[in-house]
Amino acid sequence: IFPGVWPERPSRPVQISGATMDRVSLLWRLRRRARRGALCMAFFCIAMALLYAICAENSVPVTDAIFGVRARTRAQPRSHSVIKVLRGGAKPVYTDPQKLPGIIPGDPHRPIPVLSSLNHTLESWEPPSKQKPRERPPAGFLSGLLPRPFTRALETLFGGRRKGELSGRGDAEFGPQGILKEVWDDETSVSMLGNRLKKVVQNYQAMNKYGVKVSGPGGVASRAKLSGPKLLCRLKAEVDVSTVTSDLQPFSSLPWASQLPSKQLTSDLGPFRSCAVVSSAGSLRSSGLGKEIDAHDAVRFNRAPTSGFENDVGSKTTIRLVNSQVMASDAHRFLSSSLYSSGTLVAWDPAPFSADLTQWYNRTDYPIFTQYQRYRMLHPLQPFYILQPRFEWQLWQQIQDNMAEPIQKNPPSSGLLGTVMMMSLCEVVHVYEFLPSRRRTELCHYYQRFYDAACTLGAYHPLLYEKNLVKRMNQGPDRDIYTHGRVTLPGFNRLNCTGDAKGVPQGP
Repeated sequence: IFPGVWPERPSRPVQISGATMDRVSLLWRLRRRARRGALCMAFFCIAMALLYAICAENSVPVTDAIFGVRARTRAQPRSHSVIKVLRGGAKPVYTDPQKLPGIIPGDPHRPIPVLSSLNHTLESWEPPSKQKPRERPPAGFLSGLLPRPFTRALETLFGGRRKGELSGRGDAEFGPQGILKEVWDDETSVSMLGNRLKKVVQNYQAMNKYGVKVSGPGGVASRAKLSGPKLLCRLKAEVDVSTVTSDLQPFSSLPWASQLPSKQLTSDLGPFRSCAVVSSAGSLRSSGLGKEIDAHDAVRFNRAPTSGFENDVGSKTTIRLVNSQVMASDAHRFLSSSLYSSGTLVAWDPAPFSADLTQWYNRTDYPIFTQYQRYRMLHPLQPFYILQPRFEWQLWQQIQDNMAEPIQKNPPSSGLLGTVMMMSLCEVVHVYEFLPSRRRTELCHYYQRFYDAACTLGAYHPLLYEKNLVKRMNQGPDRDIYTHGRVTLPGFNRLNCTGDAKGVPQGP
C-alpha cells in the first residue's frame, strides 16, 4: 500500500425495489401489446379494404369460393320480406336515383302522348368485320399467380379498369372465344357458359320454389323448333296480358277495392303506334340512342333513371314496370321518389305456379298490395296496374316449350314481361339492348358501376332462354342488333294468325 492511495471498495449491486420492478415490467408489456395491437389493426384494415373490393367486384365468385354455390342459392326471397335479395346472381352497389343529377317530380296529370309515325334509323350499315381482342398491357408476374377475384379487386383499387371495359382477363362468356359473338345465337345453351356461371344457373335450375309443374314438348333436344311467325302467333294465343281489376275476387270484397282500376290495362292504354322497350343494360352507356328512343312511347324498368343519361336512353317514360321487391324495399324509396311519379305504373309479383288470385293474395313474395294501397293514397290520379301472375307463368311455359333443355323454374325477367306487355299495346315494338350489341359489356346497368356476366346471361331468371326466344321472333335485320342492340317485334294486333286453336298461322 502506497501512501495517499486509498484501496478500492468492492462495488455493490444497485438495489431496486420490487414495486419499481413491477412498474417497469408492466410498462414494457403495455408497449409490446400496443405495438402488436397497432400491427394487427393495420393488417385488419388492409384485409377489410381488400375484402370490400373483392365483394364489390366479385360477389358471386367470392361467395361461391368461400361458402359454395348452394349456400348462396339457398337464400330465396321470403313472403312479406323487405330484405334486399338479389335474384340475378350478384348484388349490385345501390345508387339512389334521388341523388342523380336533374331528378324532378313528374306530373301525374300529364296525358300519355301517342305518336303518329314510326321511327326509322338512317344510319348506314357496314358488315361487321372480325373484331380483334383489345390488347392489354402486361399485368405483371403476380397477376398470373393470384386467383381472378383478387386481380379484379386490385384493378378496382388501383384504377386498372376503365368504366364499361371488360374486367380482369375476361370471362368465358365475354372473351374472344366466348359465346357472345357479333349477333346473339338463338341456340345458346347453358353448356356454353363458363364454369362459374354454369354452376350458378344449374343450381337455380334444380330449385322449384314456386312448385312449377313441367309439361309440354320443351326441355328435350328433339322438340320441334317453331319459326318466328309461328312463335309470335303461339304467344298471342297462349299468353294473356291481364291485370287485376276491382271486380275480381278476392279484391272486390276488400275495403280498398275502389283503388284498383275498373278496366284492364289493354283497355285503358293504347293502341300506340311505335314503342320502345328500354332495358337497363350497361351497353346502353355511350350508345347515343336517346333521340331515337324518344321518338317512341317508352317503357322502362324498376329504378332505371333517365336524368343524366338522356343522350343514351332518352327522357320519355310512358310506362314503368316495377317488381314487388323494388316496391317493398325501403332503400328504393318507392313511396317518396319522384322517379316513379310520372307516366303509368305497372307492378308484378310472382305467385305459386298453380295458385289462383286468392292463394296469391295470401302468399305474395313481397307485400305488393300493402305498398300499392299506400302509393295510391299518395298518388290517387296516377294510373297504376298490377299484372296477374298467370301472365308470368303462361309466358314461362312458352319459353320452356321452345327450348331444348330445362330452364330455371323461376318467373321471366321484367324485360321480357315488359316486351310482351307492350306487344299487346303497340303496333311495332323496338327492344333496345335486350340482345347485346357490339357495345356488349360486363357492366350490369348503365347507371351503376358494377360488373357481372350474370346480368346479361341470367342466373335467377331464365334470361339466356328469353334472349333465344326474342331472337327467333325478331323481324328486323341482324345488323340492327349488332349496331343498335335493337330488336323489332310486331304488335299482337298486327298478326294474322288464322291457323288452329294454338295460334299457328297457316302455311310454312
